[in-house]
Amino acid sequence: MKNIIYVSDFFVNEIIGGAELSDDVIIQYLISEGHNIKTVKSETFNPTIHKANTFIISNFAGLSENNKNWFCSSSSKYIIIERDQKYARSRNTAMYNEFIAPESEVVNKEFYRGAKKVFCLTNHSAELLLKHIDLTNVEPFGCTQFSQQQFDLLRENIGKNKKEKFAIVSGKRSNKAIQYCEINKLEYDLLNIMSHKNFIETLSQYKGIIFFSHAVETCCRLLVESRILELKIITDNRNGCTYESWFKKMKGVQLLEFLEIKVDKILQRIESEL
Repeated sequence: MKNIIYVSDFFVNEIIGGAELSDDVIIQYLISEGHNIKTVKSETFNPTIHKANTFIISNFAGLSENNKNWFCSSSSKYIIIERDQKYARSRNTAMYNEFIAPESEVVNKEFYRGAKKVFCLTNHSAELLLKHIDLTNVEPFGCTQFSQQQFDLLRENIGKNKKEKFAIVSGKRSNKAIQYCEINKLEYDLLNIMSHKNFIETLSQYKGIIFFSHAVETCCRLLVESRILELKIITDNRNGCTYESWFKKMKGVQLLEFLEIKVDKILQRIESEL
């Protein structure tokens, strides 16, 4: 059993976002394997109080420079789960050619270098990180994390009768998706905030989804879920999952069963580095 502190900006009891859902999968898996896990928000982390065998660091926008320097200079073992582009000052390189930020915008180099391992969600996100910082500790997962309960929910909603409409998720750049529908005379509904269960049940009823992210997505859980639910996907080149070979080759039950095995291996891989 290891004593582990899991550091992130937010957790699933505060925000039901892709990062928070995926972090919770890792946390619950490690608890089930007998490890002692304590969650600490990045903005409240204090190295004089928070002691552990291993630190797992997810989103760390709230982590102070002093605390990042402490991690780099101490002998503490830490692993980074790279969920957005925290090596760029804006945490988003979508506005740059080929998504490569200028050198003046690259940050947190030593923090990444000091980690025992930097796990990236997809091969595309790992390649982008390495184009910004020369590292030898980077490893791609090839997907984000899902719990068995989340997989079961998706399985229950595969094959539902579909409306002749596209779904658009309310948020940044949803206006671009709406504009796309209006130009191409496509019927659509705008989906607002709801529980994850209700969202999956609702999403499964649409023929497709139109999604244009405001950022470079390290994976994009939404599109993976949509692919499992057999929706037609209209998007752009900002989503890490679309670069994975399995994304175009599989959908529905075949993709779900493939990812069940893959995610189990990912969770075991994380545990092996503790």
